[in-house]
Amino acid sequence: MTDISPFNHDADERVAAKHAVSIAEENWRSLCTQYASTFVAAERRSSDIQSALKELLQEINCNTKPSVKRVGRALDPNYAEGDNDDEEDSEGEEEDEDNGPTQPASALLADLAEKHRLRRRTLMQHSSLLELLELPSLMDACVRSSLYEDALSIAGFANTLERRHLIDSSSTEKEVEKQTVVVGVVSEIRRREADLRRMLIHRLRGDVTMPQCLEVVTALRRLNGVELERRNNKSGEHDLEGVHAAMEMRLQVDFLEARDAWLEGGIAKIGSAQAAAAAASDKGGASSRTSAQAEQILDGIERYRTRCFEIVTQFLAIFRGSFAPSTSSSNNQDHSFSLLSMWTARRVQTFLTSLNSNLISHVHDTATLRDALDASSFFASSMGRVGADFQSLLAPIFEPLLTKMIVGYWSDGLNGMGETLKACRDAGIAGPLFGTETSSSKDRSDGINVDDVDVQSSRTPHPPRSLLALPPLARFLNAYLTGLNELRRCLLPGAFPSIRLAHNKLIADAKMALQANERAALTPGLRGEATKLREAAAKMKAEFDKCVEPYMKNTLEVALGSFDYAMAEADKARIEAEKKAALLAAEKARVAAEERAKAEAEEIASRRKAEAETAAAEAAMKMMTTEEQGNSNEEMKATD
Repeated sequence: MTDISPFNHDADERVAAKHAVSIAEENWRSLCTQYASTFVAAERRSSDIQSALKELLQEINCNTKPSVKRVGRALDPNYAEGDNDDEEDSEGEEEDEDNGPTQPASALLADLAEKHRLRRRTLMQHSSLLELLELPSLMDACVRSSLYEDALSIAGFANTLERRHLIDSSSTEKEVEKQTVVVGVVSEIRRREADLRRMLIHRLRGDVTMPQCLEVVTALRRLNGVELERRNNKSGEHDLEGVHAAMEMRLQVDFLEARDAWLEGGIAKIGSAQAAAAAASDKGGASSRTSAQAEQILDGIERYRTRCFEIVTQFLAIFRGSFAPSTSSSNNQDHSFSLLSMWTARRVQTFLTSLNSNLISHVHDTATLRDALDASSFFASSMGRVGADFQSLLAPIFEPLLTKMIVGYWSDGLNGMGETLKACRDAGIAGPLFGTETSSSKDRSDGINVDDVDVQSSRTPHPPRSLLALPPLARFLNAYLTGLNELRRCLLPGAFPSIRLAHNKLIADAKMALQANERAALTPGLRGEATKLREAAAKMKAEFDKCVEPYMKNTLEVALGSFDYAMAEADKARIEAEKKAALLAAEKARVAAEERAKAEAEEIASRRKAEAETAAAEAAMKMMTTEEQGNSNEEMKATD
């Protein structure tokens, strides 16, 4: 054991070391892969620097070599003008320099001294030149770090440089061409200004608060001021007000476009009904999917309202001063308000188009339709505070949908009744066409309680219980009442004419269906329970004309809340109730009189009977007395 344990310990250390080496190699490879682009960029940068240095050395050599040669010739006492050189450098530029006249040594030395002085002065300003050359990089860093004030200060300093060194009236065109460093720095700063403008506009595409939005717009206005100053420095334009107005208009357009992109992005992610369908498909179930779609539609309306109102509020708060008339002309007013009006009209039209498509595709009940109408009406009233109320545009969207939903319930009931009648005729059975009628059907068929004469005509009357004997008509009436119940959840007055037309068409179609059923039942050769089928067809047609059609008209008017009809029905119900109350009172009085007369007759009869009994008793007493007297007389006679 003592000999094996060190071997195992060494083996474990080697395994651990090997594992650590493999891990380090993997980390090294991952780091190399991660920073491969950086290494490649550094390698390319080093190669670019080397090539630039080589070009600089060649340029320096080419530029200084002729001057050195001229100075050497001027200082050489053995050199005579016109001698030919057979040296190695015999290029075209050097031949032109050699063939030119040789200046004296004093002039060359003075020229060299002047150049040396210039270079020394340049070297003394080395730190300032470095700062000048670093201005584009500094502005780029400020733009990336969102230091807009510093970036705008650098842009303004670029205008100062351009005014001092490039656009000075005393400087000639040749001197301006020599200012290559300043020209390069100013052009780079101009490019950074474009980057700053794009970044500021891109920031407006996100969720920014009012202070942040005001900060961004202020920075854009200062940037416009810098550009306006540069134009004034270059061309000296006198129409600065027109240029400023054009820049302000462009700023407003950029603002609305950026905020429009933010609005579209948020609604596309959250408010779409397609996203709701995809989210609800994971849970399963038609009810959950429908509720999820409704919630998504309502959430989309609320988000659209919030964002639209926020954009309009920000625009009014920032550009409200632009709504005043222009000072240059009393007739030339600023178009900011018209621009906001056009944007608002376009957004409202887009909202209505999207809402209409979502409602048609994903809303199938009036409760959700009512919620969507409430949310849209609140959106329209909110926009009304800024002069963009569009409540009148909601009715053409919601009223046809409401009518379509109600007519759908009615059509389902009519189709179900027709299918039931056809199935019974084809099968030759009449059992499903008959039901049981309760004993209280006659008392409750008219919807009026005899014991309680206070009838409320504003409530839907009770369905006639006589229809329990005819199940197809009862189911048809239930479907009709279901449609009216759905109508009450979202009652729109503008849909009343179309609903009345649909009601009349429904009654006509129901009559035609019942007539067709009766004709089919009267057709010779009907198999099965033909007699009962004909009886059921005739009874349903008569019951529909007598009971169902008037009840449907009454319930429709009550559901629509027709005041005139309700008053007429109330008067009619009151008159009927008064008549029934009078009849009831007369009946009670008659019964009471009969009972009273009967009681009096009974009392008279009993009194007469008692008198007769008394007279009979008295007569019997008299007879007994007479008999007793006769007996006593006979006894007395017998005794005598």
